[in-house]
Amino acid sequence: MKILIVDDSALDRKLLSRILIKSEVTQEILEAVDGEKALEVLAQNYKDICLVLLDWQMPNMSGIEVLKGIVKIPILAALPIMMVTASGSEENKKLARDVHPGLAGYIVKPYKSEALLAAIKPYLK
Repeated sequence: MKILIVDDSALDRKLLSRILIKSEVTQEILEAVDGEKALEVLAQNYKDICLVLLDWQMPNMSGIEVLKGIVKIPILAALPIMMVTASGSEENKKLARDVHPGLAGYIVKPYKSEALLAAIKPYLK
């Protein structure tokens, strides 16, 4: 199964990809540079995606806007989505959970790869 990484930072996408591949979590990674692209990738690949790692602060469409769009589509709302973002305030964490009560998790950058892997492990098929 594939993991979708949504982040406008090429460096952050590369770092996440390396962690996932090096730890043998997956070899199949999809990427989106913003929320609009993420929704396009999800629409085309939702059957193959087991987890979405979503940044909050992005151009065109933020991570919270992506969450708002996803929860409106039942088949997408069932996908595990984990925020991986520098927006670590309690207010933002609460907002993300209010928008998507089934949120898989909230990882704050910078993170340790071990913590990230432990958080995503339950969602891998």
